[in-house]
Amino acid sequence: MSVSTYCVRMTRRESLGHLLDRALAGDLPPPAPLGEYADPWAETIAALGDVYAQRSELAAHRTAGLLLRGDLDDETRLLARAVAAFATAGWPVLPSPDEPDHLALAADEYATADLSPDLRTFIAYLIVESALACARLAEAAALAERFAGESAGVAPFLVMDGRPHPYVDVMTICRIRLLAFTGRIDEARALTIAQADLQTPSSALLRDATDCLVLGNAADRSGVRRLAARLEAELPSPDDYLSSGCYLLVAFGLIAIGDVEDAARLTLIAGRGPELDSLNIIDRALGLELLAAAATAAGDLDSAEAWRALAEPMLESPIANSTVARLISRVELLAGRPESAATWAETAVADARAQGRGVEAAEGEIVLSRARIALAESGAATRGLEAMVAHSDDAGHAAARVSAARELRAIGRRLRPAPGSEWAGLSERERDVALMLAEGLTNREIASDLFVSEHTVRAHVSRVLAAFGTPSRTTVAVHLAERPGDDPLPELPELTAQQQRVADLIAAGLANPAIATELGVSVRTVEKHVGDVLRRWSLRSRVGIARAVVAARRGRETAAG
Repeated sequence: MSVSTYCVRMTRRESLGHLLDRALAGDLPPPAPLGEYADPWAETIAALGDVYAQRSELAAHRTAGLLLRGDLDDETRLLARAVAAFATAGWPVLPSPDEPDHLALAADEYATADLSPDLRTFIAYLIVESALACARLAEAAALAERFAGESAGVAPFLVMDGRPHPYVDVMTICRIRLLAFTGRIDEARALTIAQADLQTPSSALLRDATDCLVLGNAADRSGVRRLAARLEAELPSPDDYLSSGCYLLVAFGLIAIGDVEDAARLTLIAGRGPELDSLNIIDRALGLELLAAAATAAGDLDSAEAWRALAEPMLESPIANSTVARLISRVELLAGRPESAATWAETAVADARAQGRGVEAAEGEIVLSRARIALAESGAATRGLEAMVAHSDDAGHAAARVSAARELRAIGRRLRPAPGSEWAGLSERERDVALMLAEGLTNREIASDLFVSEHTVRAHVSRVLAAFGTPSRTTVAVHLAERPGDDPLPELPELTAQQQRVADLIAAGLANPAIATELGVSVRTVEKHVGDVLRRWSLRSRVGIARAVVAARRGRETAAG
């Protein structure tokens, strides 16, 4: 049945629901000629079908004609405007100065349009999806928050037989994809949908492919490999927006864990050919960059230059400029032009940040660090990576830390441990330093015991403090006291009241001068009490005192509860 036929015979909500049914089934209608029918709603639904079938040029022409009409009601005009914005993601490559910003116009018109509740829900989703497809992620995130507030209390989307339309799953997954691409990985993981809640097989595949992207950026290698292997066996031919998108999401998850070869292979499948010209602009740019990354990893300059040549026409597109600049940086570095590579990478990072592309901004910093290292600017590379990782850690983007650590290892440097990683985030040598800090040794004493320079000790100390999330070495003993010891602590003799107060304050992380102030005694008196506690309990260090106090406290809590 053609689009025009089923739109004429159905109500508006039925015709939209029917098209979405076909999109989920991978059975989209063939293209209808422009001007085949006069009904504006039928033409709008046909344009939406064109977008889902990856016929963005046709959708752009169809909606351009629609939006010139003066007889459109609010629902038809706004849906046509949202479809036009979506079509922009795939056509044209180079923006025309005469082309209106359909995305901005749709967002503005949404506030005052007279819409039925369920169409309002769908159009809000489509505007956000369009912003995501156009790689305007900062706008997409702001619109998602705005629409979520405006839709409070609105009826669920296209409810039939007591249930919302199955496409609502795709609408929810859009939010997860948006969080993932902006680098907010912890939030994306928290929104993962349970299998039992999904209504169609295609929704389940999209959910799993999105999970692959999320887990990849969370540095869950085993989770990504398990999902990718299963999905590749289950995914249908990539012949529309949803199916191609699933292949790309899996590829992006694989590249996040460093599996370049499999990611490149799935990208070529998604693009249905080496030019990837069936894909939207941003997906094509990301796919070509992924292929160029595979070529540069193999040292194959000729192939890398070929992928660059395909990508360069998109350099002027605001959708693709950041991605293409990063691709060019990779190729320039392989060609032995590190200064040019650094310039292109700096442009890529700035553009990605401006557009809210968190994952791409982090990858840009990785590419920039390679150029800086090639220019013998290791200090600048280290600082840039550490700043990027600090931001990524806050959002759960663990893959950024893994990639940054790999780049620095190549030049004999290490990242500071992630805040809160504590003992697990330290190397063996840093653990030795942490224990010595807890025992009160100075940097000079630590350097002497370990036969290293004080400069090296300072670097170790800074990483220990970062891992324990503390600005002062005086509290390291308290953190170490929380770790279970190798052997249970023996029954300890009772202390005097003043000795016990000193021990409790050591466990609270106070240094001797602070303890002296707290108790109103001299530092020398505190030192004497510390020595008495060490002898009475047969311990060798302040960390031992702190551990003993913590263990005794836990014992009392266990006995009481």
